[in-house]
Amino acid sequence: MRGKFIVMAAVALGLLAGSCAWNKDRGSATEAQALVEKAIARFQEAGPDVAFAEISDSKGPFVDRDLYIFVIGPDKIIAAHGVDPARIGTNAMEIKDVDGKLFGPELAAAPAEGAWVDYKFKNPVSGEVEPKSSWVKAVDGYVFGCGYYKP
Repeated sequence: MRGKFIVMAAVALGLLAGSCAWNKDRGSATEAQALVEKAIARFQEAGPDVAFAEISDSKGPFVDRDLYIFVIGPDKIIAAHGVDPARIGTNAMEIKDVDGKLFGPELAAAPAEGAWVDYKFKNPVSGEVEPKSSWVKAVDGYVFGCGYYKP
């Protein structure tokens, strides 16, 4: 009996260690929220021109593994995007996921206290479409968001 317990414990620890290593490559919900706060602080400090240029730099301080900031303007047009510059200038109200879920309006309707929006999206690190949850928060008419990919 003791031998079976030791084998089961070793297997569980191995799975946990593999899971922890895999999770290091992924951002978390807490990290997504922190990155949104960092982007908002930069926006308030430097203004939209400087902040949005920095946010849209894929090698800049607002991209971390699979986490990146996006910003929707008061006109519902994407003003900044950390990994896909082609999205800048597009209408957020028309964004759909692979299942056809129109989630752009949910993002654009973010309250000042923040909210989570769930959808499926291509992970820029894995290249796979995965479930994603984005933290979005409205500040001065803009919506700042960052999502994490769920395993």
